[in-house]
Parts: sequence; structure tokens; C-alpha cells
Amino acid sequence: MKYNLYWGDMHTNIHPYQMNILEDTYKEARNWLDFFAIAYYPFLRYTKRGLSIESCGCRKRFLEDSEKVQDMVAAYNLSGKFVTFLGYEWPGNRRKYGDHNVFYLKDYQPLDCTFELPNLYENLRKRKGIAIPHHTGYQVGERGKNWDFHDESLTPFVEIYSSHGSSEGCDTPLTMNRNLNMGPRTSGGTVQEGLRRGYRLGIIASGDNHYGFPGVWGNGLAGVYAEELSRKSIWDAFFKRRVYGVTGDRIKLLFFINDHFMGESFRCSGPLEIKAKVVGGQAIDRVELLRNNLVIYTYCHSGNWSIPSSDEVVRAKLKIEFGWGPDIRRGFKLESKKWSGELELLSGRLISVEPCFTTFGQRIELLSERCCRFNLTTQPRGLVWDKQSFQPIASSRDLQSFQAIIFEVEASPKSMIHLKVDSHSTFFSLQEAMEGSRIMSMSEEAKKCIYEQFHLLPEEIENPDVFWHFAYKVKIHRAIPQGGYEVDFEYLDQDPPRRKNFYYLRVTQLNGQMAWSSPIWVDCSENAFPQIPFS
Repeated sequence: MKYNLYWGDMHTNIHPYQMNILEDTYKEARNWLDFFAIAYYPFLRYTKRGLSIESCGCRKRFLEDSEKVQDMVAAYNLSGKFVTFLGYEWPGNRRKYGDHNVFYLKDYQPLDCTFELPNLYENLRKRKGIAIPHHTGYQVGERGKNWDFHDESLTPFVEIYSSHGSSEGCDTPLTMNRNLNMGPRTSGGTVQEGLRRGYRLGIIASGDNHYGFPGVWGNGLAGVYAEELSRKSIWDAFFKRRVYGVTGDRIKLLFFINDHFMGESFRCSGPLEIKAKVVGGQAIDRVELLRNNLVIYTYCHSGNWSIPSSDEVVRAKLKIEFGWGPDIRRGFKLESKKWSGELELLSGRLISVEPCFTTFGQRIELLSERCCRFNLTTQPRGLVWDKQSFQPIASSRDLQSFQAIIFEVEASPKSMIHLKVDSHSTFFSLQEAMEGSRIMSMSEEAKKCIYEQFHLLPEEIENPDVFWHFAYKVKIHRAIPQGGYEVDFEYLDQDPPRRKNFYYLRVTQLNGQMAWSSPIWVDCSENAFPQIPFS
């Protein structure tokens, strides 16, 4: 296949009061992503008689800040290295039509503040722009996507997953219960509803986070198959719908029907040979094939792989996760936690290193093919960033309290792995890692912290659980051999319905991370001719 896989986030919001971190966001994005678009967020918050309200429509500040954003987009775009796109959240009638992000192929475009979606479409045709719906699964008329107003020539794909959750369908995996103000997911605006109506919608996922960090793990990423890493090539892949979405882990997904790739359309009057290849970040649980929004085949991978029993060299993925620790909701006064460490293979080699990061302050350095150094930052549990002051405040959201790295290694099961984290150190074999997970707990530091902040000695505390509860921890997840995170399967749809059908894949890992392919559309109606594209 002539395409390369590139990773990006098309939905990191920057608010007017966050313009001071604009360049930091771009610098961070080019460390971990191949392409990137800030969705400048022009909506301001104000209080009226004590009630906090978000503004509607365009404001003067929007046009002022857009000049700085456009300069940054142009400055950081470098073909072959890092691709940027100009983008913003449309400040129009979101309640009626649903939320849309607008993106342009070229720099320095006049940003469109028109209030009605049909007028926005008219203007985008002139300026090589696209409008991408997101969190579509909310109530139609209350910022869910209104599919009565849609132009697929200007919307090659839709955002199926973000920090809001999944908009795939009303009764599909994952929920939309993260933003309780906007209500639960319901029928009418979901991605499956748009597909049911016959729209050709590619599928991506992206962050929709509001604290400036690009590509937040767990909030969604977009995978794009393009010929090269350039703005023109990525844009072409957008319109060819060679795109897909993941929740966090960078699951590699290939999907074909009769040798047609995801995003394509063709006619066929006979059986359909469906092929998929999946390379996960952890053990794959199942791959579901959906036809016209219904699951017609499920491939269950659990139970179809085992831990290698020989001493031959194997590939495996090993996730190391950092976090836990004290909680400000339990009286602690805390700052960010800095982690420093190395992972070293005493034999074998590191194949790849995948970041699973959620906030600023993360660095990875490959010292050799056997050794990787890292410096990480986690936030105390119960802490997030205030959107007005950009300072940490108390919250029940703990996403920023964890950082992780997935190491892909090639070694003998007997090969030893040395992990050093701060003053702690542990050795284990790859075989031991494949047999189960383990935890490195910093309980002594927890005792010291409790004494310094509360002047309590261990013998003065009735229940010693607190030392474990409030200890920073490192989880060494169970290592997964290649047979557990790679899947190839074929399925023959012997007698597809005699109509225009669409097919897509839904992948789920054992750790809950997911991926969705863009559909493939197949016209199987009675008068269809084999292998002829249709529009």
C-alpha cells in the first residue's frame, strides 16, 4: 500500500484568555503529533446576576486573536516534519445546527462569523474550507447535529469521539456522560443517524480539550493514511476519507472490501471479501464488523493467543503508567509531581515508544536501542486547570494525574528489564512481565509527606491504609506478546442486501481503548456492475 499512517489532533481548543500559551501548544504538538489544528474557541464567559453564561456568536476579540493564530499556523507548518491547519469553532447558531469546527487548506483565510449554517457552507465553497461536526450525539436543537442541514461535499468526515465521549450511536459502546451540562446522548444526531440517511461520512476522533495540551490521551486522535506528510497530501486524504479515529492508544487499523480501502465507494453484484489488520497498543479483545449500523460479525481475539513458551525472541508491548499519590480532596497541599527514570533492556532492543500523555511537561529520550530516558509530570489527584486563570484548581477529574508510555520490545522471554524511577529500581524478565502486572509503590515518601503536612507519625494513625492510598505508584502493566495485539481476519459477506450498503469496523482492546474505521460504501443493488466506483 502506498499510504503512510500519520497521527493528529484536529480539536485542541484555545480560548481568548489562553493566547499566552499558544506557541507552547504548537511546540508540544510537534513533539508527539504529525499534524495538528487548533480550534480557536471564540466564546467568552460572563456572569449575569451571578449566573455563569457562555456567549453566542462572534466577538471583537475573535478577529483580533485570529491574526496571531494564523501567524502561528503558517510559522509551524513544515512539510515532511509537522503539518498545521488553520481552524476554529464556528461561532454561529450551534443550538439549531450543532457544533462544527471549520478548517482551511490555505493560510490567512478570513474567518467566517456568519450565523446560519447554509451561509457558512456557501462561503466555505469559495475558500477551500470544510466544516466538521463534533459531539453530534446530543439532543438535536440543543447542540446535537441536525442532519437536515448537511453538505457532504464540505464535510468529508465527522468526529465520532472526543472528551465528551462517543457519538457513534444511541446504544453503542462508551457514553457521553462527561459533560453533564449538555445532557446525555440520544437519538437523532448520532453518527449512525447521518450514515443511515445516506451521507458518506468518514470518521475521526479528536480531543475537544480546553486546556491547551494537544493530543490528550483518552480524548481521541485521528489517524490519516496519506502519501506523504504535507498539507496538500493530508487534505487530499481528508476528502478521500482515508481517516479513522481512536480513543487514546494508537491502534493501527487497515480495512478493505474487495481490495477497496476505507473511505472508498464501489459497485458490486457478488460476494464481498472483507479483510482487516489491526495492531493495538494492548491486547485486542474484539473486532466488530458493522453493515448498515448493525453488527454482522464479531471476531473475538481473547483466547486466541498465549504467552510464548519457548526461549525464541519475541515482540511484546509493555505499558508503564505513573500517577496515583496524594489527593487534595483529602487535605493535602500539593504541587506537580516530577518523575525521572530510565527503562533499559539488558539484551534485545526497543522497537518503538508510544506516548500516552495528557498534559504539558513530558519528555522521552532514546539513549540507545536498549535504553530510554524519560522525564514526566503528573498533577495531584483532584486537580485541573482553571480556564480563566490557567492555574490549577480542585476538581474530581483526574485525567492529568496519570502519564504513561508504551514500550514495544524485541527480546528473549528470559531477557531482563531494568526500570529506574526516581530513587526506586526494579529488575524483571520479559517472561515475568508477560505473566502479570506489578506495582512500584512509593509508600515511604507518602509517610514523609503525611508527617510534613499533618505532623502525624505512622504509629499515630489508626488505619495504615492511608500510606498505600496516598502513595505515588508506578504500574508495570502486563506485557502483551505480538500475538495478543495483532489481528488479521477475513470475512465473506456471501449475500449482501440488494441496496446501497455501508460497512465499518469497531475495535476494542481489553483495556477499553477503541478505534473506528471510516466506512466503505458498496452499491449491491440489482443493476450494480462489478467493481465500478459510484458517487
